[in-house]
Amino acid sequence: MSEMLTHRVRGFRLVVLAGVLSCVAVAGGVATWLLLGSDREKGTCARLLADKRVHEALGNGHKTDMDCSQLGESIKKATIGGAPGQHTLQQAQAMKDVLLAVEASLKDADGVLDPALRVPLAESLADYAADSHVILGIGNADYVRNGLSSEPAWEDGSGVHMAVPRTLLLQTIRALSEEPTAYVTLRKATTQYSAEGLAAVQPGTTGAQLTAPPMRNARALGALDAVAADVRRNLSEKKAAQWERDVFEELTVNMPAPAAYGKDPVGHIVDSWRRTLLANGLESSSTTFEEQSADMVDIWGKALRLDSKLRNSLRQDSLNDSYHARSESLREFS
Repeated sequence: MSEMLTHRVRGFRLVVLAGVLSCVAVAGGVATWLLLGSDREKGTCARLLADKRVHEALGNGHKTDMDCSQLGESIKKATIGGAPGQHTLQQAQAMKDVLLAVEASLKDADGVLDPALRVPLAESLADYAADSHVILGIGNADYVRNGLSSEPAWEDGSGVHMAVPRTLLLQTIRALSEEPTAYVTLRKATTQYSAEGLAAVQPGTTGAQLTAPPMRNARALGALDAVAADVRRNLSEKKAAQWERDVFEELTVNMPAPAAYGKDPVGHIVDSWRRTLLANGLESSSTTFEEQSADMVDIWGKALRLDSKLRNSLRQDSLNDSYHARSESLREFS
């Protein structure tokens, strides 16, 4: 065979080999897309499935060929207890491990979560409203200490708890809240827990035991206000308006008449505030959200028959605390 012919044959073989490798790469990409589901956006589900912490958290519920929707449902099964807000140490640890893995995946995906994962993960996190309320609110030494990734979930006289750093939780909620339903899920859970904290205060209470619950609520709700503000400012005007409309409509649909405070104090506070949101309307909804903790204080204070001067003082404190929490949280997104 001549030297020229030899070069031609070798060249032809290289072209064929390159074509075969290209086809394999394309096929692999298509297979991965089919494996993970067409609902993936930047591959956070792929990263989570490969994360050892998620594998351990899901246990037998972990399958390498799950799509995002299946992964979300498996996370819910591993983290949500038999009764709302009640968890085993294993479930709480699973929630912590998933959140730590999500943080790592968000860093590699420009802060974006696969759309199909947002609602189920929000539903899991909403069941930990008691923990989130402390982390986003005024915090305490136990949550700071146990928020380290090396520290496990723990149990004390008040139940089972899990903790993660505040910034991690805030960034995760921000990623989830691209989906309005996920944000509503978390806002409802925080509203419910905030109302429970107020309703636990007995008539005649004074001092810090009276003022602390409104402060905690204002800081937790203020952080969620910052999430909403950051979601809107990163959308087009049209999409931001639609996101706001979706949130408003989901929170005001099927509005029951508030029960009497003496019969159902938590329900009275929650449903009375939802009535306030509806009455103020969509155009004022962002302001109504930012004043939620103060409005809930009004509803609660009237039910406890606090004098108007004290109610006004508690309202103003709530507005201030909420504003500062919103401002601090927004700085973390900038």
